[in-house]
Amino acid sequence: MTLYFFERITDHDFIGPVIVAAPDEAAAWTVLAQRERSDVDALKTLGWQIAQDLAALPARAGIVYPSHYRRAILS
Repeated sequence: MTLYFFERITDHDFIGPVIVAAPDEAAAWTVLAQRERSDVDALKTLGWQIAQDLAALPARAGIVYPSHYRRAILS
């Protein structure tokens, strides 16, 4: 089971994190779609994204940054 951290960022608001436990990414999107009463393609069009996925807990204490934060830091 993996934890998927979803978020939606627009010019006017931030929604998240919505954390979904699922066996794979497709199943996580399906669970989010059910929660939002929408379909997966519509959610993606609205800007929902997976900020992070955790397949295992970190081995030691620390801060886990969403993947897009790391891309911004490295840019």
